[in-house]
Amino acid sequence: MTQAHPRTVLLSQSRRFLSLAGALAIAAALSACASKPGPWPARALPPSAAVSVDATQFLSRKQLVDWQVDLDERRLRATGSPRHEAYIDALHERLTRAGVKQLRYEPFSFRQWSVEAENWGLDVVYDDRSGVLPSAGYIPYSGVTPASGITGRVVYLAPGARPDASLAGKLVLVEMPKVAWTGQVFQQSAVHIHDPDHAMGPDTPYVRPFQMLGPFIALLDSLQEAGAAGVIVTLDTPSKMADGLYAPHDGVVRQLPGVFIDRELGKRLRERVLAGTAPVLRLTMAATVRQVQTRNLVGIIPGESGELMVLASHTDGPNGLDDNGANAIVDMAQYLTRLPQNSLPRSVMLLLTSGHFAGGVGIEQFFTRHQDDGLTQRMAAILAIEHLGALEVLPDSNGYLHPTGRSEPAALFSPRTPALMDASYAMLKQANAAPAFVLPSIQPGPKHAAWLGEGRYFQVALPIPTLHYMAQPYYLLNHGIDTTTQLDYRLMQRQTVALTQMLLDLSRVPSADLRKETAP
Repeated sequence: MTQAHPRTVLLSQSRRFLSLAGALAIAAALSACASKPGPWPARALPPSAAVSVDATQFLSRKQLVDWQVDLDERRLRATGSPRHEAYIDALHERLTRAGVKQLRYEPFSFRQWSVEAENWGLDVVYDDRSGVLPSAGYIPYSGVTPASGITGRVVYLAPGARPDASLAGKLVLVEMPKVAWTGQVFQQSAVHIHDPDHAMGPDTPYVRPFQMLGPFIALLDSLQEAGAAGVIVTLDTPSKMADGLYAPHDGVVRQLPGVFIDRELGKRLRERVLAGTAPVLRLTMAATVRQVQTRNLVGIIPGESGELMVLASHTDGPNGLDDNGANAIVDMAQYLTRLPQNSLPRSVMLLLTSGHFAGGVGIEQFFTRHQDDGLTQRMAAILAIEHLGALEVLPDSNGYLHPTGRSEPAALFSPRTPALMDASYAMLKQANAAPAFVLPSIQPGPKHAAWLGEGRYFQVALPIPTLHYMAQPYYLLNHGIDTTTQLDYRLMQRQTVALTQMLLDLSRVPSADLRKETAP
């Protein structure tokens, strides 16, 4: 078995995606919010507050910061892990405090892949000894090796080359596929654009790690089909930035154990392979694959009718931003529960799902459970929210991330239904979340399918009108990082208020109008 890696200690000390000066400056701005959060709003709200949302009746910035710190401290919440299940319990307590009386867990089992820190790694093997190579992370769901690992001389597959039978049984060194967009991708598809400062022009570069997931999954699958024994993936980042990428998270357990390495180590290995002096490496991934139980958390806020407006987010995730949408739903819930029941034209379902980082299994299980009991037929529309308050941080020429001083570009995906598109645009303007775009809903195949999130899983499950608001900052898929200083809490508050207004506005729209799509 590979020994516990010094990487575990060294990289935990170096998880600093912002420059030190930038982080300290933002931390200083948050210091006023670091004290106890204080009481929640408690007074009953008048019927008029269901028509025009009262922004003073939401939780304080102190509370939002406190919850963000809590999420950061929980670190990687892999689906079904103790940390994840503890967070689900914490959300249950928060929703209870928010006044949600109809609240239940819906347990289900799924196939979990997991590996402990001391049970994976990469070593170079000499005649009479071995040495640890500083791997940046494991590839989740990548497969399982014996405790002793798998050993072989590494081979190199150049970018764009197609894996073939010559790779069978080999440890294959590859580079992470690169995908780059510009603002034109958003401009040409957007139904509405909110960008008063013109921060995202057609030529503005837009490069985020999530964009590579489609090509990366295709590469892994083709390597597995070719019979490769394992894969070593070079990330084009310095060592301090490469740590903790949690991708892919599609829940597909492959037979291709793999690790990530930083660009310097990748360069050295590639040069040795091309020079004909490829080293012998040992890759260890003594992972466990088993059936475990996790839970969806479902709540109902009664309204005047049994029809449902659904507020959705997920509870598992790699870091504090992904996903803080569940905490925003708690804030929305404490507002909605204080409204008179007859002021809510429809009831509101709160759907906090597990399994987002296991291929969307929580949403799949929810719809399977309720396919015959009439619950899904009562759903008028779904509003999925994720990644609130995100600031933009981008790499410099050396690959180190720094804040730009702008908000991270965001998108609100909507079916081509006038009522939904108009409500989406109104939400973006009210929140002043910019640059932001109302984009056509994610469907299999189009460019925007690369965007991750709850919305795509709902789209697959049932043809229920689904809106999906999210941003995708550069660090989104990395676990073990601190996100508290990388968020704008005033923006988060505006987003929460605007999303509540949007939900209430749409609750008054007839069901037929929510489904009246126009041609592309």
